[in-house]
Amino acid sequence: MNTVLEPSASRQALSSATLLGLFLALVAPALAPFVDPIFFGTALTGTRIVWGIVAHWVNLAALIAVVMLLERQKLASIGLRPLHWSTIPLGLLAGLAIVPVSGLLASAAGASSDTHFVAFLQSLPFATRLVLVVTAGVFEETLFRGYALERLASLFNSKWVAGAITVAVFALAHLPAVGLAHLLPVFIVSVFVTLLYLWRRDLVINVIAHATIDGIGLLLVPVLGHHHPGP
Repeated sequence: MNTVLEPSASRQALSSATLLGLFLALVAPALAPFVDPIFFGTALTGTRIVWGIVAHWVNLAALIAVVMLLERQKLASIGLRPLHWSTIPLGLLAGLAIVPVSGLLASAAGASSDTHFVAFLQSLPFATRLVLVVTAGVFEETLFRGYALERLASLFNSKWVAGAITVAVFALAHLPAVGLAHLLPVFIVSVFVTLLYLWRRDLVINVIAHATIDGIGLLLVPVLGHHHPGP
């Protein structure tokens, strides 16, 4: 009897671990905008941003613990591949290409970014903006593309269904920050970074591309004296 029950228990434990992982990847980030006001109020402040960054890294650490300790999977299962000579250049080129293409598509659709929110982020100290860019790239790509997309692809046996779900959830997770009127540019960028991941299945490439996109908007554009949206 034991030989029959043990495999079943093992499958249940793995299913529970993945359910927890999906909660951390898809649900927990969306809860932050509703929890933050309890501690920091509704005003946008540098302190709120810093604590948000800390919360992101704690969430990420918890997800990595789920993968390695509860699921007992290697990080390759969430798209972490060995560095190749083309990894960094491809990530940079992808980010540099996505920015103007997504901007043109958003403009053609009559959509724009939330200039007030972008201006606030660009007004933060350079060190804070740099950490924010790195955090967004690592955190969002690992949660949405690396973990959620890979696990949902296994669940639905379709990378396209998984990609569509993560695109939608990623965009909606930005709704409290940018508002419905400015959500389309985020959605467009989400489509492109998801297609990039589906093409290469390489998390590092996506992290670099995402950081490049945000870096242009939060690091480069302020130096040039203009505003530019970022996801």
